[in-house]
Formats: sequence, structure tokens, C-alpha cells
Amino acid sequence: MRFLICDLGNTRTKIALYNDDLLIKQAILNENNPDAFARLICSSGFNHTDAAIVSSVSHDTTSFVERITAGRVITLTEHTLLPLINEYKTPSTLGNDRIAGAIGGAALYPGNDILVIDLGTAITYDFVEKGKIYKGGGISPGINMRFKSLNAFTMRLPLLTPSAEAPLIGTTTSGAIGSGVMNGCRAEVSGIIEAYRLLYPKIKIILTGGDLIYFEKMLKNNIFANPNLIIWGLKQILTYNLEK
Repeated sequence: MRFLICDLGNTRTKIALYNDDLLIKQAILNENNPDAFARLICSSGFNHTDAAIVSSVSHDTTSFVERITAGRVITLTEHTLLPLINEYKTPSTLGNDRIAGAIGGAALYPGNDILVIDLGTAITYDFVEKGKIYKGGGISPGINMRFKSLNAFTMRLPLLTPSAEAPLIGTTTSGAIGSGVMNGCRAEVSGIIEAYRLLYPKIKIILTGGDLIYFEKMLKNNIFANPNLIIWGLKQILTYNLEK
């Protein structure tokens, strides 16, 4: 079967096409715009699918996807059936990307404790116990949000963009901002990982998200990268619901 996976996030839209479990095509839009989404679907061969899932933080695109899909279309909400137990106390406020990433991680490493770290607009930490129970996690500002905050809430600090390399000691104001934001984010992520490892020594750590490229040096000691983790998790949710 051909499965269409649509993930419309805060600042980026990702579309993927699976033939059963094989990812055969994907595309990314650096915006969340329903018209651009529809044009991409129709012009890039993502139509004529057997089933689909839509995850969107804002726009309702389900009706459009239903018109181009032969079978069932799932819209991910707090009421969607999930292939794990969700113990989050406020499921109505749980982001689709967070639960999808957690499910994707649990599917990759069945039966294991999993920590998924999504490095995007926000940095999110999501923990799955023994591959079966979603417990929750943490949320902190992402890299670009930190740069923008320093610029917006001060009078003289410039707006910078992320860099893969940042000196520990910034010898200019721009260098100091880059050091504080980039090294601060990496130190935060490293510290959170170590805190989880103290509690769950065999935990699997999976990094994903648009800012993953700035954390590549951390990929060691059972820390894995999977840029398509959320898409894979959405695929798991779709097939789970099709079986019900």
C-alpha cells in the first residue's frame, strides 16, 4: 500500500510517501502554508495514495488530502488511537510532533527506554518507558528562538544565525552571543541526557529535528540521529489505526 504522511509544523512542512514500510519520496517546505502544501502534493507525485495521515499545528488540510486519497485519512488529534499508553496528564496540549516522535522511537527500539530529543523551533524531550508508556518530558527554547529573544528583549544585541562552530570564549559581542547560544544549547542537551542515563542506564537516545546538523558531534555513546523520526512515527500511528 502507498501511504501519504503529512506533517505541517510551526515553520516547516514535511511530506513523505511510503510503499508499505519503504520511504520512497519526501519533500520539505520551509513554511506552513496550505496553498503551497496543496501545490506540492499535486505537482510532485504525492497524490493517488491508499491511505494518509495529517498532522498540523494550525491549518486544516484534511479535506484536501481526502480528495486525493483513495482510502482512509487520519487526522492526528488527542482522540486518535495510539500504539502505546499515553500517561501525559494534559493530552489536549501535547504536541503532535512530540507524541509522533516518541512513537517513532519506540517502534525503532521495541521494549527499550527511549528519550527522543527534537531540535527544532523548540527543543523537546520525550520519554517512553520500556517502549510502551509515554511519560512526558520537557520543552525549552530552540536555537533560533534564543537568538531572536536576545535581539528582541535588548537594545543593542544583534540578531545572529546558528553556526556549527562556536568558540567557548567569545572575543566580540557577536562571538559571545554565538558561544552562549550554541554552546549553551549543546550543554543543556548533554546535561539532560546524562540526567536520564542516571535513572535509566540502558536508555536509547534519538536526536531529530531541523537543527540536528548543529549537534552532530554528540552522535556517540548510543546517541542516534534520525531526521525522519516524526514521519516514521506518524506512519506507525496510521497503520495502527488502519488495523483497528
